[in-house]
Amino acid sequence: MNLIERYQFNRTSFQFLGRSLSESQGRVNVAATPEWTVSDNFAHMAGVADDVLAGRLEGVATDPWTEAQVQARRGRSLSELLEEWESKAPAVEDLLMPMADQIDPRLVIDLWTHEQDVRGALGIPGGDRDSTLNWIVEQVVAGWLKRIERSDQDALQIEILPSPEGLQSPSEPKASAETVGLLRISPFEAARLALGRRSRRQILSYDWSCVADPAAYIDLLVVFSPAIQDIVEA
Repeated sequence: MNLIERYQFNRTSFQFLGRSLSESQGRVNVAATPEWTVSDNFAHMAGVADDVLAGRLEGVATDPWTEAQVQARRGRSLSELLEEWESKAPAVEDLLMPMADQIDPRLVIDLWTHEQDVRGALGIPGGDRDSTLNWIVEQVVAGWLKRIERSDQDALQIEILPSPEGLQSPSEPKASAETVGLLRISPFEAARLALGRRSRRQILSYDWSCVADPAAYIDLLVVFSPAIQDIVEA
């Protein structure tokens, strides 16, 4: 499955979820994106598709870029947001398909992440069994090891715990260099941690072994910044 096929698979999943929701659910605030509602997350998805097609990629993935997408769609119903996204996404896929695996993987990671944000806010499980999860974890762990190796921190071994039934996950721990400490973590938690969907308190509560100061690794493991409050999901 190339990246565009993966994007198509996951955007279909997210759109299917959206179509199962009521307008009142669309107004629910999302803890993982505290300034946004459920509908705002779909506004962002529609805005990404619109911006890609229009070539508005300056500042891609930054807060101003995403916030402009949401603000431009304020007042629209959840159904209207889904209609826009559904109408534009196939054209995005057609546009990017010739580049296949050379597109920015953040396109897929962002899509999967916001679906989990919405599921978590509404108590709807599902993301921990998503076939894209292990692909994301591979990207996450590779990034972690590089950042740790380039830092002043001691080497850290990352052990990804078994996935739910039906998914394959790495069985061999990955280490940044000569191993000193160990972090054991599930695939879903690794993906959520990396994208800033866990608080510092939650990160420190993970299964750390032989690590004198786990807090020293937080900024190396989180792409943006940790959540300001605990995020508990279905």
